[in-house]
Amino acid sequence: MVQERSERTRGRLVEAGAVLFDRCGYAGATLGEIAGAAGVTKGALYFHFVSKEELAQAVFRQAERSLRRACGALRATSSPLQALIDLGYWLVDALESDAVVRAAFRLGREGGGWQPLAAVPPPGGVASGAPVAGMRGFHGVWAGVVRDLLTGARRAGELRERTGALGPETLVVAAACGLEVVFGDGCPGEERARRVGALWEWLLPCLVPPGSADGYRTRPLAPLPG
Repeated sequence: MVQERSERTRGRLVEAGAVLFDRCGYAGATLGEIAGAAGVTKGALYFHFVSKEELAQAVFRQAERSLRRACGALRATSSPLQALIDLGYWLVDALESDAVVRAAFRLGREGGGWQPLAAVPPPGGVASGAPVAGMRGFHGVWAGVVRDLLTGARRAGELRERTGALGPETLVVAAACGLEVVFGDGCPGEERARRVGALWEWLLPCLVPPGSADGYRTRPLAPLPG
């Protein structure tokens, strides 16, 4: 019972921290405001998180778990490329409804010494699930998931065979990361979904073998995996 109550309190603090980080940024959100929003004392906050840095890391980790859980659910029922298309719609929904995901992106944009750059990959290649080298924060995690799905699509024969494969894949990673920037503020959910569909209708013929683009659904799933 005590452990369950402690876990609920920790969860409220992460959610409250996400809301304040999203609204005010890392520097603008104070621990006192976060504790108040969570309905706990500042002492209770310090019991769970010794610093604002540690709380921000917890927000980041929760957003990463949500992203990877959604990716796993989509990948379990579709091809890598279809999962990538659908994951764009998951992002559209998360940016509108999930303060933790929004906060993770904002924290990444603001930087900070507690968010190290993703490590440069070893000579043997990039480990599956690793953030993209040189990208900071949640953008690096998101780009790494996109890259892994594209790698899976290539192995599955979904992508065109061409030399210099880095170019098309870099384009898709850049477009996927740009979704958060474009949709970060003030764009209605329906318009976001319409633009994601338009993006994929344009990208698919460039990526897949001739005549196979019609085999992919570019409209969102309903409902999207949480």
